Amino acid sequence: MNIFTIKKYTAIRFLGLLCSIAYGFFVAASLQRLYLLGSGDINELVFFFDDFGTWAAFNDFSIRGEGIFRYFIFALVAIFELKTLTVLSYVAFTISSITFYIFTINIRSKKYLLYLLPLFLMVFFTPIVANLYASSIRSGIAFTILLIAFIYPNVAIRSILFGLSALIHLSMVPLISLYFLFHMFRHKRINVSSHSLYILLILYSFFIAIAAYLYQFNTTAVHSSIYYKLLIFFLALLLLFTSKKAIKNIYGFMSIGIILIVVAGNILDVSFSRYTGNAMILYLFFLIKEANPDIIKVFSLGFAPFFALTLYYSIANLL
Repeated sequence: MNIFTIKKYTAIRFLGLLCSIAYGFFVAASLQRLYLLGSGDINELVFFFDDFGTWAAFNDFSIRGEGIFRYFIFALVAIFELKTLTVLSYVAFTISSITFYIFTINIRSKKYLLYLLPLFLMVFFTPIVANLYASSIRSGIAFTILLIAFIYPNVAIRSILFGLSALIHLSMVPLISLYFLFHMFRHKRINVSSHSLYILLILYSFFIAIAAYLYQFNTTAVHSSIYYKLLIFFLALLLLFTSKKAIKNIYGFMSIGIILIVVAGNILDVSFSRYTGNAMILYLFFLIKEANPDIIKVFSLGFAPFFALTLYYSIANLL
């Protein structure tokens, strides 16, 4: 590798870092906007941390699950002597910047960047994805740790990160299970066919939705309109049929599995809407790894109406 190539590679990484920081500021600003408008989960978080003494008198507070997240925020507030909203904004900025940077450094070349850039921006600026970091902060932290685990080469460290991610938010367990299912089904001794993988994913998604419904595990009733459900169904079809190779790729497999869980939940009247952003991010990672311009163009054309309608839907709700 000559000096010119090294400088070019460094410049691209630095540009990716700057873009990641800019996206982090966008997410932090979105969090502040959601707080002012009283939308999303951010108001409940701020209320809890600011009125912890009153809340704790009527609730158990443990180190498990949400407790780790709460201790973490309390520690940051105490160490830096900042307001809760400011600390949550910094956390949202950090996790969104890390996620964005992970994606920028995995783009293979300038050629593919030209094809990916419009889709890249649409995915990350879709309200569902932005709110994953601006509103559902605990889930965003867990998912960011999970993304780092996926790309980390050391198996032992990866396993620790899997455990930490699931401990912070149990909603990551189905994603981790899909990771292991893929490696099990794609093992050379089993090597399940693509058609069989689709059938198994459909059955597994309904199993997850039914189990969550029966045990009331991390679920809420679906409050979305029929039009929004149709949009999610359209997105599911897009993920399923844009590329036959998706089911054979770890990120494509997980993305399809996640969106099928969302669809199964809609059918059973159990909300898994938070998974939609996860599915979109992982499918984008598949497209980056696959690096096929034709597939990228087809998915971008199909995703553009979804992006425009969800953006309009989000803005209309704020007016």
